[in-house]
Amino acid sequence: MDVKCDKKTIFALMKKKTIFILLLLTAIPLLQRGAAQTVTMTVTNPTALQRQEVAEADLQAVCRLLGVGTDEPLTVRNALRQEVTHQKSHDGRLLVSVALQPGGKAVYTITKGRPTTFKPYVFGRVYAERLDDLTWENDRGIYRFYGPALQRTGERSFGTDVWVKNTPELVAEHRYRLHMWGWHKGDSLKKAGMKEAGEECFLNTTFHLDHGEGMDAYSVGPTLGCGTPALMKDGQLIFPYCYENCQILDNGPLRFTAELTYGTTADGVTEHRRISLDKGSHFNRMTVWYDGIRYPMALATGVVLHGGEQPVVTTGSVLYADPTDNPRVHQSQIYVGTLYPAAVDEAVVLEGTPRHAVGIVRNYDGRPFTYYFGSAWSCYDVSTMAHWHLLADEQLQGIRQPLIVEVE
Repeated sequence: MDVKCDKKTIFALMKKKTIFILLLLTAIPLLQRGAAQTVTMTVTNPTALQRQEVAEADLQAVCRLLGVGTDEPLTVRNALRQEVTHQKSHDGRLLVSVALQPGGKAVYTITKGRPTTFKPYVFGRVYAERLDDLTWENDRGIYRFYGPALQRTGERSFGTDVWVKNTPELVAEHRYRLHMWGWHKGDSLKKAGMKEAGEECFLNTTFHLDHGEGMDAYSVGPTLGCGTPALMKDGQLIFPYCYENCQILDNGPLRFTAELTYGTTADGVTEHRRISLDKGSHFNRMTVWYDGIRYPMALATGVVLHGGEQPVVTTGSVLYADPTDNPRVHQSQIYVGTLYPAAVDEAVVLEGTPRHAVGIVRNYDGRPFTYYFGSAWSCYDVSTMAHWHLLADEQLQGIRQPLIVEVE
């Protein structure tokens, strides 16, 4: 059927089309104005403590206010318009490095835009060249979990290792390279009949001695080391072995996070861990959970005791001054400990060889349990056991009263 439109009809249709286009053009700026150009992030310190730490905001909420996707770049600035180090975490948090006076409040502005390249304060990786060590660090300390390649050698090293440092710089990569080079070079010299030169090479390169920025002088072996979790049976620790699988989830500049799975035991139990370490913190956050627990058990976390001072053991923390693996030579102490924001049921010293100081959760059924473990060195920024005790108490208070973050 033919449809014939007269001039009047055509004019009416064009008029409606013009009005629609004008309305659309008018609406576009209104839609654009719905997204803020700047988001304000206010961070409040609810404690009477000076706080320097990593604050967390909801990344999705920030990006929704800005009208951008969570994968788009952002900049964060303080009240003086200086750019502040930030990071997007694997679990949807916007991490910002902040400092706050007691009871203080700080305001930051977040905008769209590509940020500066930040200096990293944390880093970690699996060192396949050193038997699959998972080694990670921040500006305060270095930690190590042992991997499947080490387990295949038969060496019994179960717990968390600590490498002390007295520099805020990231040094683990350098230590590994120097140690591995020196080990091979020294061995070659000895095989060539130059025993003294080989030993000198080892002394100048090994990460077990201090060359001006710290060392690995903490003994682990078949123990919990510093802060490793373990189930208990008949009052005895069931030591976990080396990790089976490892996935790095965050790798700086402000937070390192990794998730690990450990082999299934004869009872059909599989252990999982998620650890994270932030810039400026002496303590790692650990969440542990287990699959396959058929009846309630006890879960223990703590530190191995190597003599020296007695540990300070409470249901809120286990603190200890380790004398190092060679007290006569090193003449220093490695402060280690575990913190329990949700107090454990019992804190004790387990007698045996070796002894352990642990916090114990009774009637544990495998659900996620979160605690903190960490270290410091008397030759760096924590000089005495009293200082370590004060730092641990303040850390616990900060965990229980987190910074208050608001975005608008």
